[in-house]
Amino acid sequence: MAEANDEVKVEKKSSPITKIILFGVPAFIVQLILVYFITANILMNKVNSSAGAGHGEEVTEEESGDGEEGSDAEAGQFIYSINEIVVNPANTNGRVLLMASLAFDMRNESSRTKLESKDFLVKDMIISVLSGKNTRFLNDISQRDSLKNEISHKIEGFLPDVKINKVYFSQFILQ
Repeated sequence: MAEANDEVKVEKKSSPITKIILFGVPAFIVQLILVYFITANILMNKVNSSAGAGHGEEVTEEESGDGEEGSDAEAGQFIYSINEIVVNPANTNGRVLLMASLAFDMRNESSRTKLESKDFLVKDMIISVLSGKNTRFLNDISQRDSLKNEISHKIEGFLPDVKINKVYFSQFILQ
């Protein structure tokens, strides 16, 4: 009978792997969840509030600089769109493609017609801006507004008579 008791004691002894599975894995999962919530709630709010403040000031300057109250009423009235621009982002050696479709909300009809008449130049500017960005930048959704602003400023710099209210992406596929 003594032999039977010894065998039972050996079976009750737990291995280090069992302790790791029972205690280590749940502790690791709890840490991951805490890091996710801290990042999502605290850090992203700080990033969004600082980026949102800078973007809001730019829009206010553009609207107040023209002194036109009618520009808000005209939003969406004069749209110029460019469909399916395909580029290779920077440092991808042709292995990654970006397909984007854009639309420009213009302040008046004359701006829209000027932009349409320079269609190839506008497409070239957009391609140069998009192909100059790496995939990390293009994947970052928080960078889309700065990308839109860069495209808008480049076009307005080249065509000073053209006034763009806003740039929209109707398609943005990175593969």
